[in-house]
Parts: sequence; C-alpha cells; structure tokens
Amino acid sequence: MQIKPLRKRHINVILSWIKTEAEMVQWAGSIFDWPPTKNQFSVHLKEAKARPPFLYPFSFCNNDEMLGYCEISNHNRKYESAMLSRVIITPEKRGKGLGEFMVKEIVRFGFSELGLNRINLGVFDFNHAAIRCYSKVGFVHEGTKRESAKVGDSYWNCNLMSILKREWKY
Repeated sequence: MQIKPLRKRHINVILSWIKTEAEMVQWAGSIFDWPPTKNQFSVHLKEAKARPPFLYPFSFCNNDEMLGYCEISNHNRKYESAMLSRVIITPEKRGKGLGEFMVKEIVRFGFSELGLNRINLGVFDFNHAAIRCYSKVGFVHEGTKRESAKVGDSYWNCNLMSILKREWKY
C-alpha cells in the first residue's frame, strides 16, 4: 500500500463513496455543493497547480485499487503550517486501520517533505473512529467550534486537533 499523488481518473471513484449530503459535509466540509461533481472537484484541485501550491492531494492505493484519499491543504509557508483535510476511506475498507496508516504517511510527508511545524484538522465530534485514528497518530484536541455546520435540521460541532513536529513520533 502506498500514497500517490491523486490522478484525475480517481475523482469519480472518490465521488462514488459519498452517498448523502451528510457524508459529503462530514468528509469535505463546505467546499462542495450537493451533490458533488467531477467539475467541482477539478476546480478545487486547481490549488494544487498554483505556484507555490497550497494543496497536496493524495490517493492511497494497493496496486491499482484506490482505498482512500486525503489532502494537505492551506499550506502557509510563512508559519510552516497546513491542514490535514478531506480524509476518506472506501466504505468497504473502513475500520481496518487503513486510515491510521494513510494519516501517518501524510503527516510524515508534511513534516519531512514540506518542512511543516504544525498540522491541524477539523473533525466532527460524533466521528469517534476518526478522532481515535487522529489521536493514535499524535493529534491533540485544541477546542471545539460549536454548531459550526448545519446539515438538514441538525447543527454539528467541529473538534479542532493538531500535531506539532516535535510531538510527531516517526
């Protein structure tokens, strides 16, 4: 299994994993409109082509099978910080530790290749599996943005987590 730069052919695979508006918000926050389209995703990926790039999109693959996707986004070179975002595993493979492997690899890339000092993320407070995954990698809870997203008639709380390079156990 390895992390690879995202290929355009993977976009439809990722979109096929998202069946509801709630899943889209849980995975992507507010960057896409429901239903997400290949065009919306392609527009989002243009940040990866900026010079310097602000976005690093990755696919997680086993041979030719795509198992997951995640990004390093909001890369701020001045403050040596970025965000881990849009972490998703194919529904058939969830709960098997693949997310932890993928997140570790992306954190390693951020600290080793990009020279980051800090990587942060947002995760909805009901997503206990993701919170456990991030905690195992070394992310710590910093606070909660209360009722920061609205899905249907529900408001969701978003936990803020981060890891610093000095805390990272490689």
